[in-house]
Formats: sequence, structure tokens, C-alpha cells
Amino acid sequence: GAAVVVLEDDSILNDSFFLHSGVMKIVVPNSRIALAKLSANYFNNPSERLSIFGVTGTNGKTTTTYLLKSILESTGKKTGLLGTIEYKIGNQTFTATHTTPESFDLNELFSQMLDVGCSAAVIEVSSHALSQHRVHAIKFTGAIFTNLTQDHLDYHITMEKYFEAKKSLFDSLPSSSFAVINVDDKWGQIICNSTKANILTYGIHSSADIQAKNISTTTDGIKFSLLAKGNEINIESNLIGTFNVYNILAACGVGIALDIPLHKLKEMIFKTTVAPGRFEQITSPKGWIAIIDYAHTPDALEKALTAIHEMFAINKKGKIITIFGCGGNRDRSKRPKMAQIASTLSDVTIITSDNPRNEEPEHIINEVIRGMKTGSEYYREVDRKKAIHLGLDIASKNDVVLIAGKGHENYQIIGDQKIHFNDRVVVEEYINTHK
Repeated sequence: GAAVVVLEDDSILNDSFFLHSGVMKIVVPNSRIALAKLSANYFNNPSERLSIFGVTGTNGKTTTTYLLKSILESTGKKTGLLGTIEYKIGNQTFTATHTTPESFDLNELFSQMLDVGCSAAVIEVSSHALSQHRVHAIKFTGAIFTNLTQDHLDYHITMEKYFEAKKSLFDSLPSSSFAVINVDDKWGQIICNSTKANILTYGIHSSADIQAKNISTTTDGIKFSLLAKGNEINIESNLIGTFNVYNILAACGVGIALDIPLHKLKEMIFKTTVAPGRFEQITSPKGWIAIIDYAHTPDALEKALTAIHEMFAINKKGKIITIFGCGGNRDRSKRPKMAQIASTLSDVTIITSDNPRNEEPEHIINEVIRGMKTGSEYYREVDRKKAIHLGLDIASKNDVVLIAGKGHENYQIIGDQKIHFNDRVVVEEYINTHK
């Protein structure tokens, strides 16, 4: 029933089929790029009528987009959001199907944002989306690079190919746009040398356009001095950990590029709450704290545990109990690396299932255990609910239980089944039944 067929392989259907059926045949070098262009044109190029800000990197994308959405809305810009957790269009919120939707869906969502009066959109741009040209033909006002650490090597194979996918976003930016880049990250420094966009750098350790100094972090949040364009302002946030200082700097970078006053940025950073499943704290009446976090890469797990150690530097030290697993049918090389990090930075480690998918859960745990630090205390429990209960049973006053890997997710994929499961709900139910 198609009127037109766009394809890459000219030989897949004979010309005679098209001649006798009246269907138009268009041969293109890349059908995904063609789809992106067709989709943009079909919806009358909505990205040209929105200010679109893309955020890419391994970690920090979700929190940065939430911060940036708040900053943009403080200036009166009605702002849509597309990311790992959810899509927000005006007053409507939808559960996300992909971190970055396919090109047709993406343009349709931008069109819907225009229909409800949005003038801006903040989107997480995944490496898969860049590799598959989902954001081709999207006009970006600006883009943020957060960092690059090991992830998705089951798809990209090498770190260099993973980086090239991320870098392609900045390679495509015109000179009229801007790029906000973390130069504490070595990969960010490479991007600075290749993009045509106006560059605004940020960092803690490097000399950058936007810097954070005098950082203080506690269980209540973070405080630091933000230096930019010869000005200094004190920032306070209920987000926790030095890694969130980077996320705040990134979002403020866009604000500074848009000439939003620093006092307005300070106000919105103070008001923004933590994104679901991103270092979310649950305090037990018995005095221990559970932290739900999406950390599913070696770097993210290390940053989460480092943040907990930063908290302990000020508060009375207790045990750190880490519960995590690794996804099935994904990059296997990171499994022992995450075990090494967990067992080095935790007092007790409990290895369990994440989303095992079509791999044998016990086999995944065996591969994780190979990286455990010699002599470390650890347990294995394939059932994630039982593993969480075990960790909470061990916990006592002043302890912190980090439950990593799934964050906001309300499901677990075991085999071909998607089962309802939520780490936060398991913890809350445990507290209610163990008073």
C-alpha cells in the first residue's frame, strides 16, 4: 500500500515491480538519514521553530536536563523535555520508550511541543541515537558534553567508536550555535578542537570558562562558589556529591551562554529537586539511609560511592553496603570492573540481578565476582528483592545502603518477560514492615 519506497539496496526489488505497480522508488545511500529528513519535512521542520538543547555523555545527562529545564522556564520559556525517564510536553508527562526517540517520533514530539506553546526543548542525546542518525536534520541551539566513560561497548565495540558517536553531535553544530563542554574530561578537550560552535568550557580541576571552587558536600546537599566571566556567586543545591557539581556547571553553562543573570541561575539551582532514581535518599526510622541510584557503569558506581564517602567525611561514619548487578546481553567487560570498585569502596557488597534478559543470572554474577577485591566481604543473591532485604537486614544506625543500577526503572527484564519491579518500593515496603 505504500506510495513511495525509500531504500538503500537498488537490487532488493526489481524496477519492473515499481513500473507495474505505480509505486515510486527512491534509492539513497543511507535510509536512516533519509528517514530523518523526511520526518523533519513531514512535520514542517519543528526544530527550526524551537530552541533545542541537546545533552550527551555517559553520565549526568538526566540530572542536567532537569536542571536546564528549570533554568529555561525561569526566563518564561515553556520547555519540553525528552530523556531516559520521561517525556514532558506542556502539562503532559509520558513514560520514555527510548532515551532519544526515533527520528519520526522525535519530530512528532517537537511538533506537539509547538502545539502546546513550547518555545524550547531539552533532550538527552544517546550514542545509539547519534550512531543511527535519529537527530539528523535537527537544528540544535546548543549542546552539552558531560563526560565519557565505559558503556555500550556491546554496541560500539571500542571506546574510540563510542566517542566518535558522541562527538558527531558537536561536529554537526553550526557556528551560530554553542557547545558547553567539560574540559576536566580528556574527551571533552578533543571536542573543543573539532567543533565549529562557540565554546564555553566548565570544570573543577582545569582552567575553564566556568569553574567550581570551595566545594562542600553533606547529606543535605552541596555548596560551592561558581566563577564565570569574572563574577563569582555562591551556589546551594539539595543534590548530593561532587559529580552533581559538574551537572550544575553544565546547566549553568547554557544559562550563561543565553545571558541569563547569575542570580537567576542561583535561584533555580536551589529550587530544582533530584531527578527520580538519581541518588534518591530514603531514611529509615532506625537511622540507616538507603540510596537509590541509576549507576550502571564503572564510572557512575565509583562516583556514587565517592559521594557517600564525602558524606561520611562530615557525618559519623557507618558501614557502606552496596547492592548491584549487571545487565544481561550487554557489555560484559565492565562486570569485574564494577565488582572491583564496589568491593574497594564498600564495607559489604551484595551482588544480584539487574536486567538479566536472556543471559543466565548466575552466570552474570559469576563474571562479576571475578573482579571482587581479595578478602572483601560479599554475598551473592540472584533474587533482587531478597538481595535488597539482605542489605537492609545488615544495615544499622549511620550505615548507608547503595542500591545501584536501576534507579527510576519500575521493571525487571528476565528472559523475555518484563516484570514489575521498583527498588524504591521494595525499600519503602521493608521499612513499613520492619518498624
